[in-house]
Amino acid sequence: MPTLAVITDEISSDLDHALDVCNELGIGAVELRTVGSENIVDIDDAGIEAIRDTLLRHDCAVVGIASPFLKSDFWGENEFEHQRQMAVLRRSIAIAHTLDAPLVRAFSFWRQSQPEQLHQPALSALTEAAAICHDSGVLLGFENEHACTAATGAEAAWFLDRIDDTTIGIIWDPGNEAVVGSSPFPEGYQHIRTRVHHVHLKDAKAIAHDPTFVVMGDGAIDYVGQFRALAEDGYDGALSLETHVGSTDAEKEAASRASIEGIRRLANEAGLALA
Repeated sequence: MPTLAVITDEISSDLDHALDVCNELGIGAVELRTVGSENIVDIDDAGIEAIRDTLLRHDCAVVGIASPFLKSDFWGENEFEHQRQMAVLRRSIAIAHTLDAPLVRAFSFWRQSQPEQLHQPALSALTEAAAICHDSGVLLGFENEHACTAATGAEAAWFLDRIDDTTIGIIWDPGNEAVVGSSPFPEGYQHIRTRVHHVHLKDAKAIAHDPTFVVMGDGAIDYVGQFRALAEDGYDGALSLETHVGSTDAEKEAASRASIEGIRRLANEAGLALA
């Protein structure tokens, strides 16, 4: 049974308040990306311990560390930049261990006009990262991201098909595929359905080159069909809300509340039970 979760800063930059809202809405799991004004990987050990205490007070588990690993330019011959990105990965893993999170996130370098030119460098980086995660006992979630080399299910599958280590799997984000004008379901999902570690939920206004997102259930993505397919495939990981709607905390909270209601309605229609 999948676990419904929320990326906390999609509700509020104030972690306590975001978790209060989660408690109110009956959500017991979260994903961490930004807390206050800091990316999770930039928070020191004392700050991570304080976050752990806050999570314990709210009885919330962490389903993933939304690291910015490889959301960067390709480092080329610059070994310093290579090692800096690997340090981001290792810091993400350390935080995952402290917070009992099963997964850390990865990307595939910023997208270029000819994305295939970065296929081999990104493959090498992801293979290296998968080995590090394997040895560390955490999963590596490789996100299809509209601003990165792998934006679609088909593009992400090119990498996954070449990495046998199932420590790495996809963070499947239908919204990110939709906003590059490609259909995420059923088309995109078919390419990656056997390697899904984690799912991000956001709804696109249209299947078009338009990075505009709307409340879950109000957009163009067939989430009823997507949820049915996840149920058929026995998916039991996290469904993590990432609305990308609103700019202020008040707007984000309102969109997240409406989206949680939308997710539950869509899941009920699809026959997908949620934890």
